[in-house]
Amino acid sequence: MDQNTNNLIRLADTLSMREMDRHAIEDLGISGSVLMENAARSVADWVEENKLKNDPEAGVVVCCGKGNNGGDGFAIARLLANRGYDVSVVDAGQAKKRDAQKNQSLWEKFGESASFPDTNAARLIKEADVLIDAIFGIGMEQAIEGAYREWIEIFNSNKKALRVAVDIPSGVSTDESQIFGVAAECQQTISFQTGKPGCFQHPGVKFSGNVHIADISIPEIWPEQISSNQDDSVSSNLYNSIFTYLLTEEFVRDLIPVRFPDAHKGSSGHVLTVCASAGMGGAASLASSGALKSGAGLVTACVPSELRDHLPGQAPEIMTVSPKNAPEFFTEEHADFVEQLASVRDAVVLGCGLGVHSRTAKFVQQLTKHLEGPLLIDADGLNNLDEETLKERLGVAVITPHPRELSRLCGQSVTEIQDNRIATVRRLSQDWNVVLLLKGAYTVIGSPDGKIFINPTGNSALATAGSGDVLSGFIGGFLAQGLSPLNATLTGAYLHGLAAECLIQKTESNNIVASDLFEGLHLARNAIKLQNSTS
Repeated sequence: MDQNTNNLIRLADTLSMREMDRHAIEDLGISGSVLMENAARSVADWVEENKLKNDPEAGVVVCCGKGNNGGDGFAIARLLANRGYDVSVVDAGQAKKRDAQKNQSLWEKFGESASFPDTNAARLIKEADVLIDAIFGIGMEQAIEGAYREWIEIFNSNKKALRVAVDIPSGVSTDESQIFGVAAECQQTISFQTGKPGCFQHPGVKFSGNVHIADISIPEIWPEQISSNQDDSVSSNLYNSIFTYLLTEEFVRDLIPVRFPDAHKGSSGHVLTVCASAGMGGAASLASSGALKSGAGLVTACVPSELRDHLPGQAPEIMTVSPKNAPEFFTEEHADFVEQLASVRDAVVLGCGLGVHSRTAKFVQQLTKHLEGPLLIDADGLNNLDEETLKERLGVAVITPHPRELSRLCGQSVTEIQDNRIATVRRLSQDWNVVLLLKGAYTVIGSPDGKIFINPTGNSALATAGSGDVLSGFIGGFLAQGLSPLNATLTGAYLHGLAAECLIQKTESNNIVASDLFEGLHLARNAIKLQNSTS
């Protein structure tokens, strides 16, 4: 990656987190009981500070499973009881792990437990003012059934309680965008040492609530760093690392191109948008305007001749051009004309509103293979494409599908994609040598080296016609200004989502149209205190 990752939040998949935990205990000699105590203290401190100080009579119920997550729960209960609060435990019976057993025994000196599904256990959960979920931790791989399912459903039925998850809500996948049959619905999650990807993908997001990352003294030494200190006899497969990051404001702020005092329109990048067909002129207008609003100095829209100078809502700053004999849509005979235009532009946005025709497909395929400069392909550009053509391209393209477009392109069902958004994007971005942005809440972006970036900005206001065209324009504008395909995509996605957030905050309405995002982009830039000149 061509950008420092210090300002990103790295998220830990199950294997990476377990390896960090193992390294701390076995290689460094930090005992598991110390880590468990630190984890418990972080949760106890948060609950006390944010609830019990203001409501000291609140009844706390800690739900403890049989593993180490349950051990954390027993320690949380003990710490809170020792501070004088009203605490009860609902457990699953005898703990199975050594450190968990130790904390279960310690808890028995401070209070009593009811074992689920005892009727007293259900009553305690239903009457609690604070519920702490320590039933299951990271690494769930099978559906929750039977008594455990009933336990979590009763937990969820108490809507008056503050519900807090220990590390990750029970039933939420650590690594992916899925839950295992049922999951604990928590308003707050205290995640240990690093965030977990499943808390930043739907549906896990709605079960996790606000995620707080607590330092529990596990050295943040990732598996690839551990492997460099191992002797050659250690299997490298054990230490294969998965890189998954959460975008942050600080990271994106450093990426946004600076407009220098001596800048002119020619030095700020020239975008060529190749978009639109009869009845879809608005897509070209939105993408072209998006490129201008992101800071590109010049934008030329290549459109069918019937739309030239007649794009709906066309900004006067947008130049238009058309090939001969292209009244309503593009065909393969127009590809050479577009290639010539692209050769003197800094970036190309291809696909918005092109329509789907057999001859348009040949047009898109030829451009995908032959255009040498920065290229973004969206919408009907993708609908006219096949993965073999994408693989034949020599340079790294940016593609921005929604799940159904990606399904058509890769052959997986939409359900398969949505259940495994992170793994799917990671695999395809590597296989196709592309920067792949999979649209949807908590957009997933993959780079050809297998790194994944999750964008936390945005809201449901973006579920409106044309918002994807605006996103394409934003990214295309950043490409033309010299950002790499990956950095242009990360910057465009983050600001696009933040633009929607700023608009909703300003208007107090969740209903916007795509063109509103241009105002939102200005608000977003101000929100992250962008400085447009050198200091």
